[in-house]
Amino acid sequence: MPDSFSNVKAVFEQQSMYDAVVQADYMQHTELVATLADWARTQTVPLRIIDLGCGDAWLATHAFRDANVEMYRGVDVSDSSGERARHNTAIWPGRTEVATGNLADFLHKTPDASANVVLASYSVHHLSSEAKIALIADCRRVLVPGGTFFWIDPVRNDNESRDDYINRLTHVMQNDWTALTLDDREKACTHVRTSDFPETGRWMFDQVQRAGFQRTATLLHNDFFDGWAFTKK
Repeated sequence: MPDSFSNVKAVFEQQSMYDAVVQADYMQHTELVATLADWARTQTVPLRIIDLGCGDAWLATHAFRDANVEMYRGVDVSDSSGERARHNTAIWPGRTEVATGNLADFLHKTPDASANVVLASYSVHHLSSEAKIALIADCRRVLVPGGTFFWIDPVRNDNESRDDYINRLTHVMQNDWTALTLDDREKACTHVRTSDFPETGRWMFDQVQRAGFQRTATLLHNDFFDGWAFTKK
């Protein structure tokens, strides 16, 4: 079962580890920024963004820096990330809110049709399958018709067990993520083993389709991570 809120929180308070992963581009943040920025340039209405597991809002503030952002609401488990996110989102003065806490609880309290973008970047995989399904339904509820749900996460291959996926990923992390110290690599691998519960792409597509979304774009695809845009029907 997914790890406790407190254990996940403890890992993401370690900002140096997070910064090293982003700066070394181990999880393709550079590609995501470019793809999301391209999407934003096609939008004709101001963006009202909910960012689930926002971290320090690095991805949102880089991807949507030049967009017309009317509202940004982010939530993250980490207190220190929340403080950094408040600083980073100052590029949108008077239009932002950053909360610290459980992202599912935060989303559940969000009013209906109050956003046109939900961004969930490397965060939903910490939830159980049942909790993921409930969160997808809440994503649809808070979006206006035609709104976009961006889901970026670790994804298992079809017929691949969780253990096999975790073993593949942690092998690469331990041997190739050399921008992290040996101690940080071990902490990161321990976190993945205890707190990551990735689904297969097929399962993810089935759930979002059942919830009332259609897939409209692929943001990212590699051996470990995938990202898509889903539009509310």
